[in-house]
Amino acid sequence: MHVTAAAILVLNLLASGGVIAADCGKLIPGADLSGCDFSRKSLAGKDLRGARLTAAKLENADLRGADLSGADLSGANAKWAHFEGSRLVAADLRNADLFHAIFDRADLANAKLNGAYLFGANLIGTRAQGADFSRAYLKDILMEGIDLSGGSLKDCYAFRGVLMDAKLVGTDLSGADFTGASAENADFSRARLHRTRLAGATLRYAEFTAADLLDADFAHADLWNARFDRVANLPPSVTEALAEAFSGSAKP
Repeated sequence: MHVTAAAILVLNLLASGGVIAADCGKLIPGADLSGCDFSRKSLAGKDLRGARLTAAKLENADLRGADLSGADLSGANAKWAHFEGSRLVAADLRNADLFHAIFDRADLANAKLNGAYLFGANLIGTRAQGADFSRAYLKDILMEGIDLSGGSLKDCYAFRGVLMDAKLVGTDLSGADFTGASAENADFSRARLHRTRLAGATLRYAEFTAADLLDADFAHADLWNARFDRVANLPPSVTEALAEAFSGSAKP
């Protein structure tokens, strides 16, 4: 029986569930790279705007300086990946595994990181205005100098996170857990901190002007020289922590 090439293609498609495999060598804007394995590969400087990298393997991959604006990396495995200086504007990283990934000086403006796993990740000096980290796992994260103004850290877990000099103007931190965090000189102006846990956090010189602190927990936080001008819903734990700071319990 003579079998045509077209028939063979149809049979292959049926065997694979009707899905054409991604072309993992096609590194261009808008490419379908879903499920591709780029572990320990270099994609530095590549233009992958709008590319589809859902469930891709990017462990230890080098994406420094790459343009991933609008790319879909949802569910990707990017443990220890390097994104330094990359552009991820409006990228989708929801539920991605970003364990110890490095985003220093990257641009994550308006990116979606809902539910992402960022344990021990670095976002030092990162631009992330309008980014959504809601429900993300941020334990031991380094966000020193990040600009997350207008974004969301709602319901995230950020135990012992480092946010020194962070800009969180107008950011929603409702329900987030920042117990034991270091956030000296951070700017929380006009931020929403409903039920936010900052117990035991170091918040020296932090700015909370016009923030909404409804039911926030500042128990035993270090508030030396922190500013609380025109705040809404000042919780008793702030008054108590300030009393500790100026009674000698917290040393300058």
